[in-house]
Amino acid sequence: MKSNKITISHESNENPSSLNHAQGDPSSRDQMIATAAYYRAEKLGFPPNNDLADWFESEAEIGEHHGSSPN
Repeated sequence: MKSNKITISHESNENPSSLNHAQGDPSSRDQMIATAAYYRAEKLGFPPNNDLADWFESEAEIGEHHGSSPN
């Protein structure tokens, strides 16, 4: 079972959808989704109880941009 905890690295200020990650590496894909979810939540003002919605929206967006489907 996947953890709902989102870990964010503040080392990069790049747009998460433009980050260059190896395709097929689940940990890179999860990190990219986590970063996108963080920026989505930040943009929305970190609304309470919205973390899963942010994750799923980001997962769908990453899949669209990188031609992959969610796990």
